[in-house]
Amino acid sequence: MSSANYISTIERYHEHAQAVRELIESIITGIAEPRLLEDQSALRRVTERVISMYPFVDLIYALNKDGIQIAEYGADESGFVSKEPGKGEGIDRSQRPYFYHARDCEGVYLTEPYLSSASRDLCVSATIRVRRGDAIGYLVVDVDLEAMMSFLLGDTLRQRAEPVFRLLYGVFAMAMLLVAGVLFYSSMSELITSLMEPGWVSEVRLKPFEVIVILTLAMAVFDLAKTIFEEEVLLEKDVHRHSTVRRTMTRFVAAILVAILIEGLLTMFKVSMGYSDEGINASLMVFSAAALLIALGLYVYLGSLAERAISGNHKRDKRH
Repeated sequence: MSSANYISTIERYHEHAQAVRELIESIITGIAEPRLLEDQSALRRVTERVISMYPFVDLIYALNKDGIQIAEYGADESGFVSKEPGKGEGIDRSQRPYFYHARDCEGVYLTEPYLSSASRDLCVSATIRVRRGDAIGYLVVDVDLEAMMSFLLGDTLRQRAEPVFRLLYGVFAMAMLLVAGVLFYSSMSELITSLMEPGWVSEVRLKPFEVIVILTLAMAVFDLAKTIFEEEVLLEKDVHRHSTVRRTMTRFVAAILVAILIEGLLTMFKVSMGYSDEGINASLMVFSAAALLIALGLYVYLGSLAERAISGNHKRDKRH
């Protein structure tokens, strides 16, 4: 229902680039054996073992010294290794960055994030030169970047439960939209009934206030339902980034603020026209809304300061 948030994934990658590099280097150096260039059954066994241990690994394949693919084995979404041996064999990958940069690199070469032509997801590729006597080859490991970041952050279990959460939020949003519809119907019925009654002239100044109160409540409920549906169902959220939580909180509080302010102003109008004696309550509602607005502004300001400080610490750590 939602598309991947590539910007968030790339930002998290750059924040944890050192940890990503160390993990990928440990994986590829641990399996970089010369026999894998010739023994395809050994390459398959290694691939099965690596994918079972690290589910974010998509593909492991070998290239000869000219960048021609020797063989490739991959995993589907459920983690099973492809049963088609030699998939992609013979493809010229000599112009791919993970090959021509690796030729001049000692150790492991790691690409920047890019969209995989196989999975259409963000991935990174690691390449290491392998020697067997005078023969030279290259072992390549493709990694699903989003799955790897979830693995590093301990977020895998939450992501598995995410579809259930989205479904429940969708049900709650639909229920709130139904409530908003009922309130809207009630307000319109009230207005039409008052217009059709013979004695409506005596209440013409009061009825609009009652209708507007119900309409305001319907609008507030609708806005909350819309916020829930957009934030929790349609959008791909990064729960590890405080700005995402801050945006959701701001939208929720803003919807409540509008409802409180309109209700307070309507009550004050009724008091000024002599239809109500709840002037104190109206004033308290307006002052409460003002205090809530100040608190929201302080929350947003302090949250942005904290996030900038955390981001600055990450940048200093990477420089050191």
